[in-house]
Amino acid sequence: MENQLKSIVCAVDFSALSDQVVAYAADLQHGGTELTLLYVEPEESNSDCLLKKHLHAFSRYSDILACRGGSALFKVRYGDPATEILSYAEELHADLLVLGSHGSMAFTRLLMGSTAETVMRRASCAVVIYKSPEPDSDAQSRMERITQVS
Repeated sequence: MENQLKSIVCAVDFSALSDQVVAYAADLQHGGTELTLLYVEPEESNSDCLLKKHLHAFSRYSDILACRGGSALFKVRYGDPATEILSYAEELHADLLVLGSHGSMAFTRLLMGSTAETVMRRASCAVVIYKSPEPDSDAQSRMERITQVS
């Protein structure tokens, strides 16, 4: 008998990688699985402008979800990203946490990898770290040349 996921929390940061992470998490939805897209704002603010920014950013995930026949709840928390992701997953009794990692360079790891690593080590549920593929240097060079010519 297969265990069905009841609740997935997918942490997003509104980057291009988050688009891929949302698509991956949406593909894991089956039947009654509830998917929550969680964004953590480092500092609390009641600004209407900030709320509009979040709503606009979340809206782009609607197309990704619709293409996969999925749906999601959108949630914003304030504070340290790793702490808030873990806290929310505990509150929700999540079966799975999905988040992205931007690679393995030391500087990048300090910015994003430390959140993913902390969540992975401390989570009480299963964790999937979706790693961004390393950019192909030849493809990157071609794109730079095309951009310069245009």
